[in-house]
Amino acid sequence: MKLRGHCICTSILVALALLLAPGVRADVTIRYQSEFKPAAALQPILQQLMKATVAGSETSLRMQGNKGYVTVGNWTEVFDFVKGEVTLVDPAHKTFAALPVSQLADKMAGAMPQMTSEQMQALESVKTDVGSRITGKTAEIQGVQAEEREVTLTVDLPLPGMNQTGPGMKLVMHIWTAKQAEALRVPAIRELTGYQAWQRYFMNPAGMIGKMMPGMNKTIGPMIEEMFKNQSVILRTRMEVYMPFLAVVQKQALAQGQSFPALDPDAPLLEMNQEVAELSSAPVDASLFEIPKDYSAVPAEDIIRDMVKAQTPK
Repeated sequence: MKLRGHCICTSILVALALLLAPGVRADVTIRYQSEFKPAAALQPILQQLMKATVAGSETSLRMQGNKGYVTVGNWTEVFDFVKGEVTLVDPAHKTFAALPVSQLADKMAGAMPQMTSEQMQALESVKTDVGSRITGKTAEIQGVQAEEREVTLTVDLPLPGMNQTGPGMKLVMHIWTAKQAEALRVPAIRELTGYQAWQRYFMNPAGMIGKMMPGMNKTIGPMIEEMFKNQSVILRTRMEVYMPFLAVVQKQALAQGQSFPALDPDAPLLEMNQEVAELSSAPVDASLFEIPKDYSAVPAEDIIRDMVKAQTPK
């Protein structure tokens, strides 16, 4: 166990050294395209959510030197890896806010809707289990050799009308990552490996989830840890959401003569796919990392609040 931990720490330090080393960096662009697929019976119900999801379906990262430019839908961030700073940019309002990366999670948490004590207590009582396995499947994605790992999260919930809990939700994540040897062969993968190590070390994605959604960390946090633990670049993901407890609800509704969507309890209720649509080492426009002169500085909370509002279905 100690040897494994030592190897992981060594890998992170090497990746960070590659990311921050001056003069040997290659420009990188990676762009992901996402797809949101609810079960057919739910499509009329989830139309607004689908519209918001489509609007934020593209994610991209561009790097040049020690700078990174990230877009997630309407959300834009400019990173300075050496200074450990992030600048949030809101093109719609022509505003920006610069702050240390270490403060980002707290600022975002402050802009999120707060849970009630009852909701927090309910989440704390939820029983979860996370497991992962290497499936042995391989594929070539954008010219990069990748392998699949499957991460499963099961959540036990109180069953409606029954004095017991049971399998309420199951998330199955199929994660395709670049094989480790590809970092030596593909310059873009080498640079992205360094970025991912920097992101894990300085931003702690699982910790951010815990701050932004207190109570959800117990449910989602372990899954986020499993997603990023092998330090490889993610090239494709497919998440399937199952809701076994709906079979109980469906049975009760039909027995009472009530209508209920024609859902297959053994099929995914939702499916979310994301895959690399572009991977390139072509030169990146340096102007991307510069804040336009007509933009105004505002508190980070203002930008985060506007971005959250823009992403929330009406």
